Amino acid sequence: MKINLLPPIEKEKLELDNFNQLFFFLAIRIAIFLLIFTFLLITTHYCLSILLKEQKRLIEINENDIRIQQLIKMEEKIKNVNQQLDKINLKQKELVIWTPILEELAKITPSGVYLVNFSYNLSVNKINLSGWAENRDKLINFKDSLEKSSLFVNLESPLSNLIKQNDINFSFTLEPALLNEE
Repeated sequence: MKINLLPPIEKEKLELDNFNQLFFFLAIRIAIFLLIFTFLLITTHYCLSILLKEQKRLIEINENDIRIQQLIKMEEKIKNVNQQLDKINLKQKELVIWTPILEELAKITPSGVYLVNFSYNLSVNKINLSGWAENRDKLINFKDSLEKSSLFVNLESPLSNLIKQNDINFSFTLEPALLNEE
């Protein structure tokens, strides 16, 4: 039991002092709580801004990664196309251009000599010509023209071509020079 012998004005002052102490005590506690909360908010904001920047950087890296992957795919496609073009180029180099060869044969074949067969063996790169000549002189003239031509090399003529004087069935084996130049 408390006995308070103070006059009422002093009692009010005492109560007011107690209330002020309580108020300051609570205000200081609230201020400390607000300072701690503010510190946590600032720290959280700072951490979140760092995370946001890092996420943006990762997104840029990922986008660059996607671009890099697309570039790698494009490079692979380009390599495949180049390989295909190289194969085509090799095949074209293996081809014999027949137009100049046939034109040359038409030019150098003298009258009285007729070509009956023209065949090409790809595996050995040889042309086989067979035909008919009126006489040996025209056949020799045709053989000399073939040897002089820059489109043909390694002419092979069997001796059977020269046995008969007239009405000669002949055959020649030769190589196209176009393949040898490349």
